Amino acid sequence: MNLIPIGEANVQINCGSPLPWNVRDAEGKLLLARGYLIQTMAMLQNLMRRGVFVDADEIRASQEVSATLIKGMERPVVPFADQWHALESRLTELLKNYRDPQFLSGITEVEGMVATATEKHTDQTIYSVIHHNQERFDAYGITHSIHVACVCSILAKRLGWSKKQKTTVVNAALTMNLSIIDLQGELARSGDPITEQQRRRIRMHPAESVRLLENAGLKDADWLLAIEQHHESPDGKGYPYGLKQEFSEMSQMLRFADVFTAKYSARKSRAPMPAKQAAQSVYLASDGHPIASALLKEFGVYPPGCFVVLESGEMAVTIRRGKTAIAPLVAVVRDKSGMPVRDPLLRETVLPQYAILRTVPSQTLRFDTSISMQRLYTLTAE
Repeated sequence: MNLIPIGEANVQINCGSPLPWNVRDAEGKLLLARGYLIQTMAMLQNLMRRGVFVDADEIRASQEVSATLIKGMERPVVPFADQWHALESRLTELLKNYRDPQFLSGITEVEGMVATATEKHTDQTIYSVIHHNQERFDAYGITHSIHVACVCSILAKRLGWSKKQKTTVVNAALTMNLSIIDLQGELARSGDPITEQQRRRIRMHPAESVRLLENAGLKDADWLLAIEQHHESPDGKGYPYGLKQEFSEMSQMLRFADVFTAKYSARKSRAPMPAKQAAQSVYLASDGHPIASALLKEFGVYPPGCFVVLESGEMAVTIRRGKTAIAPLVAVVRDKSGMPVRDPLLRETVLPQYAILRTVPSQTLRFDTSISMQRLYTLTAE
């Protein structure tokens, strides 16, 4: 029996489907038999976090017959909102328990979740990144890591990076702030000036995060280097070392994505910057860097999740990118008199009567998220 961690076979597990092989403990004792039904995302998460194993020979056998077994069958659809929640929950658990022996394999699992979201549900992912709950200050460190990871995944695809490069930079994004996750939440919810001790922790967190990852057994030099350099700048004004040199492409992608996502995220002490303005700010400060240019092209006009005013006088939220950057698909959330719309109305902004006039800061336009959010996710389904 050739046992491997279940995380290495997670792509074969689907919520709502039976297990394709047996699940065992470290000694090979049967825990769950093949055919056991994984009914909910919570059940799937519990299974992945238990540190259980599967037989590699059973996996190979399952792969050989899977095409025949599932041909013509539809895979169960898990709502994107549930996928996103599972992503946040899993990363929260991992970063709080980084000394766990399964920590690195867990990060690999989360990277796969990010890859699935950004590749199969790009517009929904961007929507979730841009239009997030700005008042969840305690969760700032987790959501920021996920946002940076998603932005990097999307940029890596636009720039034609290899699968290995993309995987590595996303892994680095998920773990770059490992040493200050709690501090990030503390600073986001506090309106007090930063203390000198907190400032020192922030300046040294790239090196400290590298140390923690090395202690966890990470040996990927590119991953570690990207984290160590992600706050360094070619002009020598970065940290922790203030080096004046050229840095790895991965580290600079992390740097631009980090700054961009931080700018459009609120703190108790300041309001968020609109995504369009944040992308333009990063690009202008980059001296035309190609990664910053790619960022501007993806997020610098009307990305899903931003609020806009239409020629019709209606206010809407963008939900899907259009054929051109200036003509996305939008959902109206306030009518021309300013009254909330219970059922979002789709508008094609390529039509003159619904052309976008300007963006609106998210904090100035509230709508019933408890009702509308699920409907907007449905509208953005791809």
